[in-house]
Amino acid sequence: MKSIIGIARVSTSVQFKKGSSVEEQAKQIKAFAEKIGGELVEIVKVQASGKSMVLNTGQLSTTINRAKEMKAEIVVTKLDRLSRDQITLLQLKKASSESGVEIHIASMDRKISEISDLEFTLLASFAETERKQIQQRIKEATKDRIGPIGKTLNAKILQTKGLVKRQALAVEWAESVGLEKQIKDASSVLKSANLRNVAHWLNGNNSVTRRGKPWSFATLQQQVARLGWNWKELIS
Repeated sequence: MKSIIGIARVSTSVQFKKGSSVEEQAKQIKAFAEKIGGELVEIVKVQASGKSMVLNTGQLSTTINRAKEMKAEIVVTKLDRLSRDQITLLQLKKASSESGVEIHIASMDRKISEISDLEFTLLASFAETERKQIQQRIKEATKDRIGPIGKTLNAKILQTKGLVKRQALAVEWAESVGLEKQIKDASSVLKSANLRNVAHWLNGNNSVTRRGKPWSFATLQQQVARLGWNWKELIS
């Protein structure tokens, strides 16, 4: 029986549209895995906008690498759950081909390897166009608002909620890319495992930040603080 890794993505912490919640996607992925005679071994849960889901931010590339090691296949409910960025989707098709990891689109009942380059380019273009249309609709709908409808405008409460949300996203991302293990691996080989040296080591191992940028002393320090990690305990 083939092993299946599912990817479920939502753009915000609260999804009202039917079929967009992580739970609903997980159900659809499990059902599809059973349909193709596979066993669902993991669901990678991602909270990021379609534009932010680029191949080099870690979660997509890490999932493909993990699937390759496990000889597993990947399932998503719809193509836009992978990304709404055209370039990223085209890169994913290439990465799937080069790694040998099959990626199933459940709603289409097809593997992306079975879709011609021309058709896939059009599908990727449609996904990006839809993202831009969604952004425009949101912009038009909120342009005259003072604040979120039905939500408090208390600055301290909003700031606290924002910090909690950012920390939750940071924890989920760090777990998905194995950041703690990467740092511990670096400390085991570095003579002086300080933030600057570990950042250089991460860059040398093609690791990038959540935004897909190289590590620096400042970004690593910020990430460690946001995750609530004790640096001395981490590298001991």
